[in-house]
Amino acid sequence: MKMRPFSVSKSSEGSSSLLGYTIIFISLLVHKLDSAHFSVIGPDHPITASVGDEVTLACRLSPSMSAENMEVRWFRGQFSSVVHLYREGKDQYAEQMSEYRGRTEFLKEGLADGRAALRIGNIRLSDSGLYKCFFRSEFSYQEAALELEVSVSGTNPLISIEGYQDGGIRMVCRSGGWYPEPQSLWKDLKGQPLPSLPAKYFRDENGLFQTESVLIVTENSNQNLTCTIRNNILNQEEVSSVYIADSFFPKVSHVTAILLSLNLLVWGFSIPLPIYYLWKQHKEKGADKLQAGVYLNDQIEETLPQIHIIHFWSCFLFVSEKYLSAFVLRKARRFAEDVTLDPETAHPELWVSEDLKSVNCAVITGEQPKDLDIVDSYRCVLGSERFNSGRHYWEVELKNKTMWHLGVCADSENRERYKNIAPEGGYWAIRLWNGEYKALSTPRTTITLEMKPTRVGIFLDYEAGELSFYNLCDDSHIYTFKYSFFGTLRPFFSPGIHGSKEDAPLTIFPV
Repeated sequence: MKMRPFSVSKSSEGSSSLLGYTIIFISLLVHKLDSAHFSVIGPDHPITASVGDEVTLACRLSPSMSAENMEVRWFRGQFSSVVHLYREGKDQYAEQMSEYRGRTEFLKEGLADGRAALRIGNIRLSDSGLYKCFFRSEFSYQEAALELEVSVSGTNPLISIEGYQDGGIRMVCRSGGWYPEPQSLWKDLKGQPLPSLPAKYFRDENGLFQTESVLIVTENSNQNLTCTIRNNILNQEEVSSVYIADSFFPKVSHVTAILLSLNLLVWGFSIPLPIYYLWKQHKEKGADKLQAGVYLNDQIEETLPQIHIIHFWSCFLFVSEKYLSAFVLRKARRFAEDVTLDPETAHPELWVSEDLKSVNCAVITGEQPKDLDIVDSYRCVLGSERFNSGRHYWEVELKNKTMWHLGVCADSENRERYKNIAPEGGYWAIRLWNGEYKALSTPRTTITLEMKPTRVGIFLDYEAGELSFYNLCDDSHIYTFKYSFFGTLRPFFSPGIHGSKEDAPLTIFPV
């Protein structure tokens, strides 16, 4: 029997071809999907930058593949907080945050290999923080996080001698303009650290840190000193050196020896006399009336020396206090400021002179306010000068004014924040009102003065946290506020409520 040759029909051939194409298409799709899976790799350490510089934030795809047709997004926090966006082959700025506009540049040179980099210029403190680098293809998306640390190196340290403490010299090292908090360290000539008081840190209105470190130097300790302020992020430091000569160390002078001797004499006489007086009083307690007159006379004779000694001791302390106050005042005057008034801050019912040195109330016939602690109640004006560090001194002439307020206040665009005249409200001031002097502390402090001041000296030591007032009629100390100041302070003046043609203005007196 003869067999027929094998043959394939046309319909069978079509089915085989379709099956083959389907297998090839699925294979290509699986390969494409498999190749679409990727991860994003960023730097494994924080990126550091200085304020004002530029920085490049880089990340890449793994495995390496083209990202030219992908979406590449840099954002902070939320997905919508866009730092920079690349999509559809070009930069997109519609969604970019306003603070980054004009400061970013997307570097596209490495996109074919899956490398993306973003350059940010004019770095600010607010740029510090966490960033996300996000890639999205047609089939997948991934992101990586990276951290930017913004830092600032501050000024060269200023070393100053600020008196005597604990048998040695109090040395203070100050520097400003740092971010974040720097490391402050005193060292000897060999570079060995010296024990010092814990450093203090303050932030100014720009968010930068000021530092203050205190070292007590004794005659037997190191006299060659360096103060180092270091920024550990940028690995940068500023150094100042000083040498303390023997003549600066406290010595017991002839005057001091005499005062100490007088002190011992006072105590030597004042202690036995009361004891002797009590013993004699007890001994003569049983004397008859005839001896009463003699006994009283003896009492007076025994008491008089004691009265003289107490009087001498009081005078001694009074003179010492006066001398110390005058000494501090002379030191404060070395930091004299040419303070002027800012007419933009003056109450509408105040008159400010053309030279910006005097202020007075217009003639007002309204009633006196019930609340003397409200700023607008008694009308004020601020000084043009702004202080956020250092020491500053100015003088104000009062003449024969019957009411006034003087001091400093916190600077603020919103003056409503500082209505309450007290330290917690941003005011540190003293006043004369209805013949009574008060420090506007919490609670109020009544001040007793031996002499009515016609000129007052004001001394602000920002870092020490002290605002002192002095009566320049006798160079006596009036009052000192102690407070940890923050932010910017401005001189504060109020000439009172009611004005008259005869009423003298407050005048900033040239030092």
